[in-house]
Amino acid sequence: MPDGILLRPDTELKFINQIPHTDHAVWLVIATKAYIDETGDRAILHEQVAWTDSSEEATLYEHVTRALRFLAGEVDERGLPYIAQGDWCDPMNMVGYKGKGVSGWLAEASSFAMTTWANICCAENDSETAEWLKREADKLIDSINRHLWDGAWYARGITDDGVAFGVQADREGRIYLNTQSWAFLAGADDTAKRASMLQAIDDQLDTPYGAAMFAPAYTAMRDDVGRVTQKWPGNGENGAVYNHAAAFYAASLYHIGEKERGFAVLSKMLTRPDVQDIRTRGQLPLYLPNYYRGAYYQHPRTAGRSSNLFNTGTASWYYRLVIEQLCGLRGDGDGVVIAPQPPAEWGAFRFTRMFRGATFRVSVERDKSAGVSVDGKPLEGNKIDHVKTGKTYDVVVRLE
Repeated sequence: MPDGILLRPDTELKFINQIPHTDHAVWLVIATKAYIDETGDRAILHEQVAWTDSSEEATLYEHVTRALRFLAGEVDERGLPYIAQGDWCDPMNMVGYKGKGVSGWLAEASSFAMTTWANICCAENDSETAEWLKREADKLIDSINRHLWDGAWYARGITDDGVAFGVQADREGRIYLNTQSWAFLAGADDTAKRASMLQAIDDQLDTPYGAAMFAPAYTAMRDDVGRVTQKWPGNGENGAVYNHAAAFYAASLYHIGEKERGFAVLSKMLTRPDVQDIRTRGQLPLYLPNYYRGAYYQHPRTAGRSSNLFNTGTASWYYRLVIEQLCGLRGDGDGVVIAPQPPAEWGAFRFTRMFRGATFRVSVERDKSAGVSVDGKPLEGNKIDHVKTGKTYDVVVRLE
């Protein structure tokens, strides 16, 4: 996947788009899956799309599948994916610039993407590709647990010189949020690992202003990790409460059924409507900033201060988490799944969603007998098949 495309002949790629990054195929899968879940438009998979370096065309389905085949081949002898000069974390540019360093986060994200795409392949009756993807995803999980588990959480990666980082032995950058979140999403953890990771996050990364990207923040250059260590402690990617990463964490918590923790993460990302919180964050509760100052235990005076930057991928993740996980109404094939995950403190709530040409009026309440009813009739399971355009669905969800 290219790191950027030119939409006009007189434009130039930014410097950041010219630095080798390794994670783009992962987002292609996630974006395509999100589009299909939202619209139900599977026909897009068969749209013909050109390549950047060829006049030939192929279907979107083929583009995504080939991107994953490329990703599966870019691994070292341990089966872990190369990081080059960055993955999702742009300034982590020195881990693999010699061509040997690997990314623990990308291993997990690749496994998650492959499993996700395998399910789409099954729906397309492409069992051969689906089985291959499942095998590749399992191989990544095996490599993650062999080489990146540090006894209490997962390492962020391994440098060109074979040094694992984001581990207990590190004085700074000891634990990274992303490699725990995406381990949950990929299913790399077992029960004991999960409990250990959640406790470590609670103890070391959780703050009153959200979950820090990693901790402790770096206070000096670490030349085998890169530019991220040169930023001021608690700023930007250097141990800030980086909301995009916090959104990944919330997604992973809902994925494993940790709805109380998930709601807490979402709540802390918002400026609360009280004078003290507004003063601390320095931002009105109108938007999600790129990050809040971190390094909570190192620089408590400035912790929580907003970056006031609104250029972030956080908003789309946050929106989908509220709609699809907290409220729990999301697309699935030709139908709609209704599976709210409200916190225990919510006794009842209601919402209306216009979705796939239909209107869903949903009431969620507490009851000893759990279940879902649609238009007054009990629903077997929690999925409405074959949503009808123009119809209004009155849905009652009873949760224990």
